[in-house]
Amino acid sequence: MKTILIADDDAHIVAALTRRLEANHYNVLAASDGFAALQMVLEQKPDLIILDVWMPVGVGFSVAERIREYHLDIPIIFLTASKTPGLCEAAKEVGAVAYVEKPYDPEDLLYLIQGALNLQPAGGAR
Repeated sequence: MKTILIADDDAHIVAALTRRLEANHYNVLAASDGFAALQMVLEQKPDLIILDVWMPVGVGFSVAERIREYHLDIPIIFLTASKTPGLCEAAKEVGAVAYVEKPYDPEDLLYLIQGALNLQPAGGAR
């Protein structure tokens, strides 16, 4: 079973995503700030990360950069309510596989997740 880390400070988003992901047979981890997210990544090595851009204790882009510094090849999907210009391009620069704005279509997000997980090399090399 694949493990997905949701890093978002909105408890409602985390709860809704957790229910949907678990219903689709994913194991879910959750972090409400950037520091906790980075700790979970290093300790748990999830298969995919859904990462908010603006969180307490660590902007999502900083978290993504740190993950790359540790040479962890974990797909990242940014999920944000921010409409700030240039964020999608910034997400691509830190290696995100997708950038999704809230409100989001849950089925589209599941499709993106499945596609990102299929990009992983056989055997889960990290």
